[in-house]
Amino acid sequence: MPRTEFYEIAVKRGYYGVSESGLFGKKDNVRKYWEDIFIKQAIQPAIERILEHKDKIRVVDLGCGSGEGLELLTHIPPNSPVKTANKEFVITEGDIEIYKGIDISPAMVEQGKQNYARLAHAEFVQADLSEGFPLLNDDPYEIYFSSYASLSHLGYTELEHLTQQIFSHISGRGYMVFDLHGRYSPEWPKYWTKDCYSPLPYTMAYLLPPQEQAPERLKWFDVTCYSGSELSELIESAAKAAGKKGKIITMQDRSIFVGRHMDTSLFKKQKHQIRAEVNRLFERDYRERMNGLSLDIDYLQDVKDVNCPAWTRIFDYYNLWQTVVNMLQALINADNAEVKRIIESSCEKLTDELKMLAWLYRNADRFPAINFWASVMGPQVACVLRNLEFSLPQGLGCGHGLFCIVEIEK
Repeated sequence: MPRTEFYEIAVKRGYYGVSESGLFGKKDNVRKYWEDIFIKQAIQPAIERILEHKDKIRVVDLGCGSGEGLELLTHIPPNSPVKTANKEFVITEGDIEIYKGIDISPAMVEQGKQNYARLAHAEFVQADLSEGFPLLNDDPYEIYFSSYASLSHLGYTELEHLTQQIFSHISGRGYMVFDLHGRYSPEWPKYWTKDCYSPLPYTMAYLLPPQEQAPERLKWFDVTCYSGSELSELIESAAKAAGKKGKIITMQDRSIFVGRHMDTSLFKKQKHQIRAEVNRLFERDYRERMNGLSLDIDYLQDVKDVNCPAWTRIFDYYNLWQTVVNMLQALINADNAEVKRIIESSCEKLTDELKMLAWLYRNADRFPAINFWASVMGPQVACVLRNLEFSLPQGLGCGHGLFCIVEIEK
């Protein structure tokens, strides 16, 4: 199908307007409190480094959709809220000299213009990034931003060409942000044996009501998925061709177990409700429901030998995740001996988190909340699971997203 057809439909249905997050939809709680936070935390050091030398920042958003990148970049909390009590965000809209969004979809571009009509420095351009970087005549930008797999719509050679042109366009120091689909996600084991040169069928069925998610009724389009090594090779090749020095300052796997398609069976036999359950944890209206947080990923045994490091990374994270779930169940059952055993046998990175959760649960009466679990405990559990993912070593491509920031210098 044409690249933009699904998005034209999605815009007409209102999925890309400015709306609140929640239990379902494009801007659900996982998107807002897990995935957006992941991006904000990763890009914060680069923005702070730019601000050491400039008062205002020039940003181009590659595959901007309806401009959510602008909202995301201007709502990054300071690293030290105690020292910056009077500063809510690292940069605000007033700190951006220009934000220019590029998207192939005319409907997306028009929606972006409507969403940010109040901002004179926000511009939206319709262009096809598969044909290269369309702003070569513009002054250089400090941040060449992408998010939520927008660049996975390009083929490998198209992305390599675009990256080379952007690296060449950067003057002095600049940053390019990649956010691509990871090839070794537990969402699509059928794709593990492919490579980054293979276009892979993909669908955004998760935006549709369940009754409309039958495979034969869905709109499909091709995407490219990457391993960490494949993306590193692309970056190195593009930097060499551009005559620039490229330094990867972060490469991380995002949404390993809360990726959108964990809760569908479109790419695997096993259907989960993990994202739905984590959405409930972040929601302030729901009590505990621990059974849905337990994972069954035995179906990945069939692809263990395809990439052992990625498989091991997934199962290491699975063990951390399941330890948190098991301890919570022990707390709910008032099994103090089991709580003690789990804490004492946990790895170093998890011990303090488990102690904190146990203290919260046992001191619920100290909190002036009508619904302690929904207001305090549930969100903290979700944050622990999220932060465990944040703490994993360099990305291998085993999450829904492979997030990477490259610093470019002459």
